[in-house]
Amino acid sequence: MATKETDRKELKTTDHEPLLKPRSSVTEMPDGNILLRLEMPGVSRENLDIDVDASELSITGHRPGAVSGGDFLVRERPRGSFRQVYTLDETIDPSKIDAVLEGGILTLTLHRKEAVKPRKITVRT
Repeated sequence: MATKETDRKELKTTDHEPLLKPRSSVTEMPDGNILLRLEMPGVSRENLDIDVDASELSITGHRPGAVSGGDFLVRERPRGSFRQVYTLDETIDPSKIDAVLEGGILTLTLHRKEAVKPRKITVRT
């Protein structure tokens, strides 16, 4: 039986806090670079860690629970930890990844290696 938590693609950790899975989109831009956007409302820069090696991009973080003086009647903003791992192909330059967190959206720009970027070829007469 599906619960509201599983409908939101949340997993349970051993301490029964939801392990979040931020919604994401991946876009290839006209210049050949890749934009990776993840929804992270309530996550601060201090609660976010981004690591890259030759073939993996790992994004981990924590969304703290809201300060509460009572018991929740409805809780639609899950709290807890998350980890997303993306496999980088050989066309991405791991030393040229930029990250910006703004308005609850984490945007990573994955730059392609110069040799694989599309380029315009001019036809001469």
